[in-house]
Amino acid sequence: MKLVKFTLAATVLSLGLSACSSVDSLKVWRAKKPEPCPRVTVLKNASELTKFKQGPGRDLIDVLFEAKVSNVLSACKYNVDYETRAGIISAQIAPVINAKRGPANQTRSAEVEYFIAVIGQDRKILQKNTFPLKLAFPGNLTQNEVRDEPVDLSIVTDGSTDGTDYEIYVGFQLSREEMAYNERMLRR
Repeated sequence: MKLVKFTLAATVLSLGLSACSSVDSLKVWRAKKPEPCPRVTVLKNASELTKFKQGPGRDLIDVLFEAKVSNVLSACKYNVDYETRAGIISAQIAPVINAKRGPANQTRSAEVEYFIAVIGQDRKILQKNTFPLKLAFPGNLTQNEVRDEPVDLSIVTDGSTDGTDYEIYVGFQLSREEMAYNERMLRR
């Protein structure tokens, strides 16, 4: 009878110890598991820009340049407390912009301004910044693709949210006239 009790006690103790080992290995696995990044979206109505020369003309011959946000490279990492999940989600965003020089462009260059905005769960803008970017068309180039330097973003979390609760919008900072032009082109 004593042998049975001892065997039973040893079995229970070993199961308890192996459970602790499993919990510890789960913590290591969970700590190494990739955390979800915020979704990055290029806004359709702000993804393209057609810049015309000064004056009333809006024909093909009046185009200085056309630009499009063709891609956005992104990465993120978490610097949060393991237990509370409070801390900072750091994201890097680098837009890729394709541009075509228009017939009215005599300078072989163009300047655009794009924005990056962080949107929260409640769909409110938490941060928004604009960034200038110079584009060049050296030699006989009429098209060019430029990847801008990565922009660092920091999103503070109290532990109740993670990357899936945020969205990052990218697009050109457009005037009302440029937005109206894009709307007309989208309806075609």
